[in-house]
Amino acid sequence: MNVENSDLISLRLQAAIYRESLALVEAGIVSAADIDRVITKSIGRRWAVGGPFEIWEQIGWDLVQVIAGELFGDISVAATADEISSSEVSDSQNAAADNGSSKSKFKNVTVIGAGLLGHGIALELAVNGKRVFLNDISEDLLTDAISRARVGLSSLASVGRISEDQIEQALSRISTSTDLAESVKNADLIIEAASENIELKKKIFAEIDAHAPGHAVLASNSSTFVPSAYGSATKRSTNVIGIHYFNPPHFLPGIEIITGPDTSREVVELVKNEYEAIGKKPAVVRAEIQGFVSNRLQVALLRDAMSVVESGEATSSEIDEIVRSGFGPKFAQFGVFGSLANSDSAISHSVLVEQFQKLNNDRDLPKLLIDKIESGDLGVKTGKGFYEWTPESAEAWRANMANSLLQMG
Repeated sequence: MNVENSDLISLRLQAAIYRESLALVEAGIVSAADIDRVITKSIGRRWAVGGPFEIWEQIGWDLVQVIAGELFGDISVAATADEISSSEVSDSQNAAADNGSSKSKFKNVTVIGAGLLGHGIALELAVNGKRVFLNDISEDLLTDAISRARVGLSSLASVGRISEDQIEQALSRISTSTDLAESVKNADLIIEAASENIELKKKIFAEIDAHAPGHAVLASNSSTFVPSAYGSATKRSTNVIGIHYFNPPHFLPGIEIITGPDTSREVVELVKNEYEAIGKKPAVVRAEIQGFVSNRLQVALLRDAMSVVESGEATSSEIDEIVRSGFGPKFAQFGVFGSLANSDSAISHSVLVEQFQKLNNDRDLPKLLIDKIESGDLGVKTGKGFYEWTPESAEAWRANMANSLLQMG
């Protein structure tokens, strides 16, 4: 693939992200500054290390179908011509945060689900002085979670983000239990991080509601379901909110705060201020929308990336290279709107809008994706997807991603 074709494909992929970003801002779902916060503090950092194909290969194309399937029919297909002013983005990004640091209202936090994300959420809260109650269905899962938490804390210490002494201090603040009622009885904040199964989440939220203190904020780390879906199982929907972390949660500072239709403004501000006080960079999604910001942008990128591969204009590996070595690092630093506002930017709003007419507007899943699922080439879990994977190469990829994110600070 020559340089000219690479540049044109890069423009198209950036336009796909930009169009969905504009649609979200114009709909009043999220501010331009918060979209850039999601990109610079989470997904953009991942794009700077890996492209869309290799990133999605890690979880498997069958799961991509579940997570992204409905989003293909929901993300923007309309070309919008309204420009977001660079001053609005800059002012919002540079506004001083009200960290509410005088007194934390979240002293005791319960994390339900000690898996991939749960243990990372727990260790980060503990290292920031919270008393953490980690809950799961078996002692073996909890023992494994504490072992992984120790590894995660050691990684943070290895790059100077915490001291060696803080490893044991943080672990001493984490208590484990298989008894959910016992785990939530003194909690100020409860974060559910169980499997992506709405019936399971409703069951958990109903049980939390029955045993948690009346003042407790109830949150889900779901990447799929909106607050009203699980909040309906409680009698305190005003205290229910989404707190969407990114993997690995203790390496990436970004989170999405998802507001439900009944979530009180006070709860939104409380959660935002409490997380800013521990160094997280929250983006507030003002209304329920499928996929929030992060998954909608990632699926917008994936839809056009697959379209380019299907057309034969580039291979999946070439797309990944364009993202991680091209606009990925720029987005990780500035975001999509911030990149346009940057004085050194060679791309303008008008140039990207010209690309809108070239974007894929299909509402159905790409044939390329369906073919991979039907053939059983699901990615890392089967050893083959768009790439060939061995256990060693998969582990090396994950280690490179984790180490790169860790170094970003």
